[in-house]
Amino acid sequence: MKRTVVVSVAAILLCLFSPAVFAHHGSAGYDMGKVVTMKATITKFEWGNPHSQIYFDVTDEKGNVAHWDAETEPPPVMLERGWTRKSLNPGDEVTVYCYVAKNGATTAILQKIVLANGKELSARGGGGGQ
Repeated sequence: MKRTVVVSVAAILLCLFSPAVFAHHGSAGYDMGKVVTMKATITKFEWGNPHSQIYFDVTDEKGNVAHWDAETEPPPVMLERGWTRKSLNPGDEVTVYCYVAKNGATTAILQKIVLANGKELSARGGGGGQ
């Protein structure tokens, strides 16, 4: 009897709190109203769930290098948009369009990337840099 009560209480608590535990982190920490454009060099591309990660360096006018990372949509969405796990390679020179963190951190949500040859790879929102 005691075991049944404990299991029942645990099941109820799991049902009550599981949405909070499994909730997606969302985009509240990013300025989704403004697309920022940066000339960048890819340093690493990780294809994986729940999001792929793109790591890149941006050099400012004074020669200072900032190390950035941007997340993309999940791989199935990216495949539909023409991406593959080999779309980006270290050393690729690209133009990144993204929504940057509100707190000034060098992290972002990718909108699109334009490769040196002009090919556009869209991510969130389907492209169209502003």
